[in-house]
Amino acid sequence: MDLGLFFEESSNMMKGLVLGKVILSSKVNNNRFAGMTIAWGFFGNMWNDIYFIAAVRPSRHTFLAIRKSMFFTVNFLDQSYKKELRYFGTVSGYSEDKFAADALHIDSRLLDSFIAPIEEARTLINCEVVTANQINPFTSRMLPEIEKYYPEHNDHHTMIYGKITSILKHE
Repeated sequence: MDLGLFFEESSNMMKGLVLGKVILSSKVNNNRFAGMTIAWGFFGNMWNDIYFIAAVRPSRHTFLAIRKSMFFTVNFLDQSYKKELRYFGTVSGYSEDKFAADALHIDSRLLDSFIAPIEEARTLINCEVVTANQINPFTSRMLPEIEKYYPEHNDHHTMIYGKITSILKHE
């Protein structure tokens, strides 16, 4: 992994994440990919390596793809893809193949170094799953500002620890 490029891009990547301009993607099988818009996650140093920790609900189609492949790509897009980001955040991969809808495209030229690279992404990071853990209330209840995201008290996110194996910035 190009650590210099990671540090150079880290501020832009964090801004993109907070603004919801990121698609988490993975491979379902040789012909199909899964992806979803995300705005939650973390960059960090764990076990002396750089990680991206993705928050994914186990009910999501992308979660199953990540679990099967044990890799994921974090794709950072710019604001011009607002419509596509909304689509990837609201349509279920169980009901349709979002990449087949021709909204965004898998970059086949990069499949040797990324599990599911999106051609339109400005910056991509590829991650290998090392471990994961389920969010569980630490006490008998979560803070009200967090509980609102889990009204049924189920389907809590799983935090998937992905060791960053490569990074690429499209010029």
